[in-house]
Amino acid sequence: MSRLEGDVLRELEDGLCLLVYDIPYPPDKSKAWLSWYDWSTRRLKSMGYSIQYSVVVIPESRISAVLEIVNRINDKRMRLNKGFGLNIPEPRINIIRFNLKTRKDVESMASIIINGLKNTIEVFVKDIEEQIRNGKDKTRLQQRVKKFIENIKRKDFLNLLIIDPDLRKLIIELEILLS
Repeated sequence: MSRLEGDVLRELEDGLCLLVYDIPYPPDKSKAWLSWYDWSTRRLKSMGYSIQYSVVVIPESRISAVLEIVNRINDKRMRLNKGFGLNIPEPRINIIRFNLKTRKDVESMASIIINGLKNTIEVFVKDIEEQIRNGKDKTRLQQRVKKFIENIKRKDFLNLLIIDPDLRKLIIELEILLS
């Protein structure tokens, strides 16, 4: 974690939040409800680094953006309830602010985030490799890779894709796969 020592560790010390959410899943596979569920979870996950199924690490500076998304999620839920006669319960979305107390805590959080990113990218690379072997349409795969890279870069508020050599290597590998 040589280069991580400076900027990233300082950013982690300055203030992070956990975005913890529980979006109601449709019991009967209602298309409108399922669409809202997918849209909502995608929006929340895009705010930072996913570290568990419904837990995202975000910087304190993104709290207002998260609150705006929460309002949009609720507005859309109420419109679906009214328009489709659904009874979608209110989602539970919480933001928990915290400070890491010791250097070891900061390094542990950095490790969790980096390993999560690495696993996400590795799984995606393997999936793309398999699809290439199966002869899938290269143009669609290129679009999918481009969208994936854009999404992951947008989440990367610590610039780990640039700083961490392993992550940088994986992104380059992904770009080379379809060139």
